[in-house]
Order: sequence, then C-alpha cells, then structure tokens
Amino acid sequence: MKRLLFVSALIIAGFIACKKTSTPSDILPESKMVDIITDIQLTDAAFKQDMIPQKYKKNPQSYYLDILAAYQTDSAQYQNSLLYYSEDPKVIKRIYQKVEKKIQGE
Repeated sequence: MKRLLFVSALIIAGFIACKKTSTPSDILPESKMVDIITDIQLTDAAFKQDMIPQKYKKNPQSYYLDILAAYQTDSAQYQNSLLYYSEDPKVIKRIYQKVEKKIQGE
C-alpha cells in the first residue's frame, strides 16, 4: 500500500512539474513589452536631450500615455505586465536584451 501511494505521489508530482504555465490573458505579450519599453527608453533619452515636442514639455506623462495608447494598452496593464515578467529574472533579462538590440539597431 505504501508503495502504491509513493508511486501515485511521484506520478502526480511529475504531472505538476511538467505542466506548462501560460501567460495570463491580461498580460501583454513579450514582443509588445519589448516594443513599449524600447519606445519608453528612447523617450527618456529624448527628454534628457530636450528633444521632445513642445506640447509634451508641460505634461511629460502624456507622452508616455500616448506611447501606451499607440500599443492599445494603458498604464495599469503595462505595470501589471512589467511586474509579471519581473518575477522571472531570466525572462525580464531576455526582454531587456531585446530592447537593447532594438535600440542599437541590430
């Protein structure tokens, strides 16, 4: 009986370990996160170089909101997605490596 219980536990553990978790539907796909973060990084650089259109100088946050709107998302979904991907250091590192390559034009 103990042997059967042990084997059953191993089988169940195997199924749990092999279960592939999918990204929740309210989380932005990695590729879209790469695009958004790239645009945000470029915007940050433009602000530092004072290369932003005049209409955004009084309200810089509106520039970022316009970026998010261009990707059919909002700040809440972006923040939730960033937090979600940040939970796995390998994933967030991969995202930022792609951002870096995009900025460098590779």
